[in-house]
Amino acid sequence: MRLSMFSIKEIANAISNSSDENEKIRLQALLLVKEKVSPEKVAEDFSVNRSTVYRWLKRAEEDVSLNLKCKSGRGRKSNLTLEQLSELEKAMSMPVPTEDGYSRGWQTKDAIQFVNENFGILYSASRMRQIIKDLGFRKITCRPRSKRRNAELTSEFIAEIQKKIMNPNHTFVTHDECNFCVDSNRSRCWALKGSKPIKFTGGSKSKVNVGGFYTENGDFYWSDLGKTQNTDSFLKSLIDFKRNIGTKIFLIVDRATWHRSKRAYEFYQNNKHWLQVFYFPPATPDRNPTEFCWKRTRELRTSIKSFINVKVLIEELAEFWEDQPFTHKMSHYLKW
Repeated sequence: MRLSMFSIKEIANAISNSSDENEKIRLQALLLVKEKVSPEKVAEDFSVNRSTVYRWLKRAEEDVSLNLKCKSGRGRKSNLTLEQLSELEKAMSMPVPTEDGYSRGWQTKDAIQFVNENFGILYSASRMRQIIKDLGFRKITCRPRSKRRNAELTSEFIAEIQKKIMNPNHTFVTHDECNFCVDSNRSRCWALKGSKPIKFTGGSKSKVNVGGFYTENGDFYWSDLGKTQNTDSFLKSLIDFKRNIGTKIFLIVDRATWHRSKRAYEFYQNNKHWLQVFYFPPATPDRNPTEFCWKRTRELRTSIKSFINVKVLIEELAEFWEDQPFTHKMSHYLKW
């Protein structure tokens, strides 16, 4: 009798203790045979050849250990040596230079070209993707960074901020403006492969302009800026924010024109007893933690549905910002 040396319980325990998916499949096939299912039927259910099931049975009976892991050294050998694979890994760890003096990440075609030019081996795109995965690389979405960004100015900005954190009388606050549309402009959701999920829209182009203040304590304050973003709406939101927070402020803003207008400078000078204003370096939105507040709001609320009108949109935004406190730390963005 086949597998007479093993009990059903022993095979079941071997399945639960195995961490190898291929071995689990083979043991499940053995379990069915042990339960009087014919090898032919098992082969049909597992979509393998009948001789494969008999080979699994023979291997289990000969080893007497229920070890059905894939044997090492099986399969087609790689055309690339370990030294060549190491050279490919080292090359892919460095960015690809571009003609304009900047750089970009690697693509599959770059790896194919590198291997072909350096080792004389031409791989298909699918095979090269598998080699790259085996080296430990994964496809990751690139973070955009403006070519106008100046590393020296960014370092000076961080150094200046680090000097100011020693002042306990002021609260660090970052500010940013954003607009949210009544209609959803993008949406991703889980769906079965091949299906076509539907996102209903109303065709409205209405939107709401919002100003946000994010404090070093993780508090978020927002205000409706009305139809346009300008110096008047910015200063009004700043005055309302000061009334709510009640402390002296180190305010860090971007270089929008309404933050640097003549009237804005006059306001800063007239209120410097409670307000000190700093500007983010050019093209550094990743340094502003208020930007992340907008990102989370879009992901969790506005990008997944459309709203009836602006009033409903504002009500849902207010509800979201009240019930969904942000937990990201300002120190991670400003490096103190």
